Amino acid sequence: MSQRSSRKKIAELESYYDRAEVCGEAANAHFKAAIQTRNKAMVERSDMVICCIEHNSGGAYTAVKYAIKLGKKVVNVALVEE
Repeated sequence: MSQRSSRKKIAELESYYDRAEVCGEAANAHFKAAIQTRNKAMVERSDMVICCIEHNSGGAYTAVKYAIKLGKKVVNVALVEE
């Protein structure tokens, strides 16, 4: 996606939603790394991470491992018993 089309898409989202937040790091990253970059930025900005992970692979799992490494509090609702 070109920078011009990215800006157009962002403008469309901002006009539709009351508030839109764009992760600058992810927006500037290669498209194949954008989701991982966004997840990392979210973890770094968070005090606590709430997730629903039922297996030991994938992007969410990687983000939670990163959160644990940074000492963030992690709550996995998949493990919470009713």
